[in-house]
Amino acid sequence: MKKTTIILTVSLILIICSIGAYLYIFHKPHKNTFNLKAEHTISASELFSAYEEDEDKANAKYLGTIIQVEGEIIKIKNLSGSYEISFIDELFGVTCMLDSVYAVQQKEEINKLKVGKNIKIKGQCNGYLTDVKLDRCVVATK
Repeated sequence: MKKTTIILTVSLILIICSIGAYLYIFHKPHKNTFNLKAEHTISASELFSAYEEDEDKANAKYLGTIIQVEGEIIKIKNLSGSYEISFIDELFGVTCMLDSVYAVQQKEEINKLKVGKNIKIKGQCNGYLTDVKLDRCVVATK
């Protein structure tokens, strides 16, 4: 009886700790991109060139950091409240994803965006596949 109680108590403590760790790790809020200062300011073509020339070196410098990118809009795609903005080329270039949460807060700025317009966007660099991906982006107003 005493051994069973100890096993059940330890199991219950492990389950509670596991649930707490899961909630802490997977449900913590993202940092608000509006409030973050860009670690790097670069043109879209320079960013894409850096990844094309040496992806490992570019990842070491940019991956996971907040970057402010400037360039000419090639394509704007509305994805049910979120927006995908492409620079340089639709397939090979820089693609910035404006989440719906940020899009609602920047509705006025987003409505002014047009293909061919030069803008600055700030977001987190998530690496390179066929294009450089930036997520949690906002239209830079400064």
